[in-house]
Amino acid sequence: MHGSVTTIQRNGLKVHTYAAPEAGWVVNTHIIELASQLLVVDAQYTLDFAEEVVAFAATLNKPITRLYVTHYHPDHLLGAAAFGLPIHGLAEVARKIDQVGDRVAGEERAKVGDRIPDHAERISEIVQEGEERIDGTLLRHVALRHAETADALVIALPEHDILITQDLLYHQVHVFVGELAFESWRAALSTFSTLNFGTLLPGHGNPGDAALWTHMRDYLDVAERTWKTSDGAEAFHRQMVALFPDHRGARLLQHEGRFLYK
Repeated sequence: MHGSVTTIQRNGLKVHTYAAPEAGWVVNTHIIELASQLLVVDAQYTLDFAEEVVAFAATLNKPITRLYVTHYHPDHLLGAAAFGLPIHGLAEVARKIDQVGDRVAGEERAKVGDRIPDHAERISEIVQEGEERIDGTLLRHVALRHAETADALVIALPEHDILITQDLLYHQVHVFVGELAFESWRAALSTFSTLNFGTLLPGHGNPGDAALWTHMRDYLDVAERTWKTSDGAEAFHRQMVALFPDHRGARLLQHEGRFLYK
């Protein structure tokens, strides 16, 4: 296995986090292990890493019954074909994938070849905000607005004190800030931090606790200042690596350069 798996257990519920290596942008896929089935949150960047998730899930001897895609970014979407399942997601995310998904797939395939499919899978099962109970476990679906991207899905497991934030939070991984939503992203961090979940599962990096809210705000503050004072993508990249030498995910800095400096 090229990626790694971390498992947490809270009040009898297990969530397995598959973390891709640097070549897969250190992105996380979370597998919620229920009594008789598995729910998968996000699909990986490339097909080979997605296939590793599928292979690990098979060792749990329970079927995957739901695949969520939380937002349209390539590292969360493009591996979906490996699962062979209908995709669940917000209506706003479904529309965005319809609009730009195939273009995103084409751009990434041009970089790394057929490890990327030639098109983006579409969301067919629309997720509504609110609560539902699946296999005895309560899930809460929450729409996140104007943070890393305009629309994304956050999934809470309130009876188990777990919040799957995906790219609202990163943990010691460089952050994609290409949509330049610094102010509204910080506001979202403040709002979601008041939910007071003890276990936070980010979109990139290891599971963490409430300290991640502060760490994320600090990174955004530094990234915004560096963006405003750097004279281009190469300088921004170099300075962020120097400022956060313990962070993984330098490929994310490379990816965002064309959005930061047009």
